Amino acid sequence: MQNRLLISLFITLVFNTLIAALLFLLLGNIDFGALLLISHSIGLSVFGANSLIPFEQYANNITKILWHSLTGLLFGLLVAFIGHHFIFGVDLTYSIIYPALFFSVVAVVIFWLYFSRLDNQEALDKIKRKLNTGHKKLHWIKTADSKGNVFLLNVKEIEYFQAQQKYTCVYSKGKEYLIATSIKVLSLQLDANYFWQIHRSSIVNISFISRVSKNEQNKLMICFPNGKTLPISRNYLHLFKKM
Repeated sequence: MQNRLLISLFITLVFNTLIAALLFLLLGNIDFGALLLISHSIGLSVFGANSLIPFEQYANNITKILWHSLTGLLFGLLVAFIGHHFIFGVDLTYSIIYPALFFSVVAVVIFWLYFSRLDNQEALDKIKRKLNTGHKKLHWIKTADSKGNVFLLNVKEIEYFQAQQKYTCVYSKGKEYLIATSIKVLSLQLDANYFWQIHRSSIVNISFISRVSKNEQNKLMICFPNGKTLPISRNYLHLFKKM
């Protein structure tokens, strides 16, 4: 955040100096030192006032921008009037308001453009991070059996996951293993092309489904080759409508 402020401060100083030089060439009857004093008094005051707005709120809060800019403009005018009197020994006229408004607008535009770009870039970076995270699917999973022996399983060989109290049971090749990862987290880590959540407590590998049928209570059930069945929750019935 500090680097962002320093960069935008530098841009404001350079741009206002260039504008002061341009006005000096165009008007000719105003001392260049006076124009520099006015430009930087106004520009830095408006800049400072806007820097008080939190970065996250800046791009989307026009009311705060206007309020802080007006406060900065008034403070900058006060500094310019007092500073000009002490430095040059001459009081400024109220015609200073016109260039002052111009310099304040310049400062606000620079500040807004720079931080809006950063805000958009930050949003894009967040999306990229989410997309990159989404592509990192589980291929292997570390499990343990009831005796505490540790096993590394290939997820393709796992038939289903089922939540049991504090742990999640992993079923593979007729054996049961335990992991501490929740069903909710697994649903985000597993490849959705092969692993479907069918219940808040169950995720199945569709490669191992032998059939889908209704039981005596007319509830839709997942059936595995070994005879094991799992119920399909109402929230996930849409996954099997075309089957």
